[in-house]
This record gives sequence, structure tokens and C-alpha cells, in this order.
Amino acid sequence: MHGAGETAQAEAAAAALFGGGDLSGLSPATLGAALREAGSTAIDGDEGLPSVVDLMVATGLAKSKGEARRTIGEGGAYLNNQRVEDPDAAPTRADLIGGSWLVLRRGKKNFAGVEVR
Repeated sequence: MHGAGETAQAEAAAAALFGGGDLSGLSPATLGAALREAGSTAIDGDEGLPSVVDLMVATGLAKSKGEARRTIGEGGAYLNNQRVEDPDAAPTRADLIGGSWLVLRRGKKNFAGVEVR
């Protein structure tokens, strides 16, 4: 059974993941737990971070780079709840939430986490 604080964090995580809340307000532990449950991919960030297109393919939000580019062009791709408008955009370390997480979303309900190690 969850305590009131844990329940509030879980509700905040759900709201933030579906575009209705502030991701930066979540604790790294809460965000990580929500993304691991929903589906996440871990990457090595030592060589820099891949483009949003590559991340969409890696997480399964797009079947191909072409599909990912079309999604971005149609305005349906989001990084940390911010619309991605440039198909060549790549996140930076400054975009990491809690120091290690990126949240990708396609449309309103399809999202995935990327844990950068």
C-alpha cells in the first residue's frame, strides 16, 4: 500500500509523462521508476547523446529513421514535454532530468524513457 506522499508522486509522474505536468519537479527515483515500468532504454552517454531521431528508433517509438523524421515534421515528437521541431536535434547533458533521464513522447500517449549512463 502506498502512503499519501508516494501516491502524490505517482500521480505527478503520470501527469507529467502524459504532458500535463512538469517533469523537472519529479524526483529522479520517481521518474526512473515510472519510466522503467512504462518502458525505457539505457544508453552510454560517454560519447555524447544521439539525435532525437535515433532515440525514437532505439526506444521503439518509431520503426525507422524516416518514420521518426516524419513524426517530427508533423509536430508529434516531444523531448521532456517540449515539441521537437528540428529533425537533426540532439539532446545535451543539460536536458537530462535528474542527471540521467530523457523522456520521449510520440503523440499524446506513446512515451519512453532513456536512461543515460
